[in-house]
Amino acid sequence: MGILDGVINKVSSDLQYRAGAELSSGIEKGVKGGLGKVTGNKQPGAKTCPKCKKPLAQDGLKFCPECGEKLILVCAECGIEYPVGTKFCTQCGKPLKK
Repeated sequence: MGILDGVINKVSSDLQYRAGAELSSGIEKGVKGGLGKVTGNKQPGAKTCPKCKKPLAQDGLKFCPECGEKLILVCAECGIEYPVGTKFCTQCGKPLKK
């Protein structure tokens, strides 16, 4: 069974890598294309500032127009942008800092 365990681990690792790369690619395209998702939403699709809870009228904002809260985090290692609330970079695995 040792050989099969190695094969299973390799396939599992490859699938996880591909899924992470696909997710990162989608997020990167979404941010560049105006992704305006912000965490802290009470209703699906509702975009609000995580700090002041005011509605965000447009997608792709990097700062809240009401309170100035930062709405996008950038991975220091990769430079990929993520919505506030994302904890780790899906490309390199480094923690994202506010």
